[in-house]
Amino acid sequence: MATARSRWRPFTASSPSPPSSASSSPSSSFTATMDPPAEFLCPISGTLMADPVIVPPGRTIERACIQACAALAFYPPAVADLPSSPLVLIPNVALRSAILNWCERLGLPHPSPLSLDTAGDIVRRLMPPRQDQSRSQSQYGPPPQSNYGRPPQPASVRTRNRSVSGDDFPQEQKQRSGSVEEEIMAVLGATDTSPTEQRDAMASLRQATRETREMRLQLCTPRLLAALRPMLLSGDAGIQANAAAAMVNLSLEAENKVRIVRSGAVSPLVDVLRAGHPEARDHAAGAIYSLAVEDENRAAIGVLGAIPPLLELFASGGAGHRARREAGMALYHVSLAGMNRSKIARTPGVVRTLLATAEARGRGSAEADADAAALRKLSLMILANLAGCPEGRAALMDGGAVAAVVGVMRSGAAAPGSSEEEYCISALYGMSKGSLRFRGLARAAGVEEALAPVTECDGGGVGRDMARRTLRAMRGEDDEMPFTASGILGSQWGDASIVSEGLVSLRRPPHQRGGNHGGGTSGSNTTQF
Repeated sequence: MATARSRWRPFTASSPSPPSSASSSPSSSFTATMDPPAEFLCPISGTLMADPVIVPPGRTIERACIQACAALAFYPPAVADLPSSPLVLIPNVALRSAILNWCERLGLPHPSPLSLDTAGDIVRRLMPPRQDQSRSQSQYGPPPQSNYGRPPQPASVRTRNRSVSGDDFPQEQKQRSGSVEEEIMAVLGATDTSPTEQRDAMASLRQATRETREMRLQLCTPRLLAALRPMLLSGDAGIQANAAAAMVNLSLEAENKVRIVRSGAVSPLVDVLRAGHPEARDHAAGAIYSLAVEDENRAAIGVLGAIPPLLELFASGGAGHRARREAGMALYHVSLAGMNRSKIARTPGVVRTLLATAEARGRGSAEADADAAALRKLSLMILANLAGCPEGRAALMDGGAVAAVVGVMRSGAAAPGSSEEEYCISALYGMSKGSLRFRGLARAAGVEEALAPVTECDGGGVGRDMARRTLRAMRGEDDEMPFTASGILGSQWGDASIVSEGLVSLRRPPHQRGGNHGGGTSGSNTTQF
């Protein structure tokens, strides 16, 4: 708790301005002699939060304040790093409970949520004068929408995500992309369009998005993305498959990834994953994988329900190897967002599915063995990430992951010195952190015998360090030294990042990676369709 100073008074609707320091005239209804913890205060209003919500990439803000920011298209410096649209607001139930408990402990009334008008006034006071001239209090309301349903963005966001257009492309290329867009919109915008015409339009768009990087950038417009959404939900297999394939192709370009998610495309892609036609479902997995490569998209993808259908596809023995691999890659990238690891851990059957895939063997042919090895590696990568959060650790130990991971190491599926071995060690190291329960499970599973050769190998490395620390945790020995993996990632290891070496290749820009996940002409993360 913060140290005492003069009296702290929260801002209320009747207050003339948000508090920047302790007030000299305390409120008659709500005063305290102790300041609240800083995390209890909204970074915009400076008030005790009544309805705290999490906004990707993980900031907690009073709901009305962030809604006011979006409505006014202005984000104060304290929250300037937040995405402007769409608003993905996740109630921070744990923090709200902590705030209420703090109030009750001090005998204070619970804070009341700010009204939208009050929040709007607060945000306007933070705006430069020229930016507030066009809005009066009576004009405050829901975020103004453009013709295509996208709220306006702050200048910094518009600059960061601007389309590559104008003189960036040859005139002939711009004319070609404009012609394709107009032809497709003429069909999709008509009220009497037949399924055959829609199918032809989607096939034309799919082909156009295969042509060049410039074409994909030019075609990723709000109008076309809005028209694609209902095509993804079509009952016609051809329309749905071509629309999903076009979405994959558009998502190959880094400049398009955030734009696609903000257009509202993730929800229909998730619907296709759940109940779409087989080919469309496979393309939807590829699109979500491609979009999840962009870290700004990961929280939204998790919130919009992609995790359960991705897991189901990854576990499906009837799906093709490419579809399962791309579902696994999507799960891995989604699991890099801390808020998603808990979601994955709570998904029914997740540990059983991942362990079964990690333990699976090929069916005799070299191709089957290679496919099984690729899926095993993905399973171990996700398991290692899950071990980076308390809920994940508990779910893994409940599901028998300690013994299963040791079994993978002993079976030869994770060869000494391989990235698979390191993922196994990473998972064990993650489960060992702060867990007395791990000690008994580790002894029963033979963790010490499995890790002893790793601790004695020459050459050092993160794998050896993690193995040594896992054994120290198993023995109950204190280990206060910071774990730094400067040779691989150049950063300190913690709950947010457990896995290492092999993941570096996945975190590098596409042009620095090998061809294992590529295939598109632009060197992006998935293959053109």
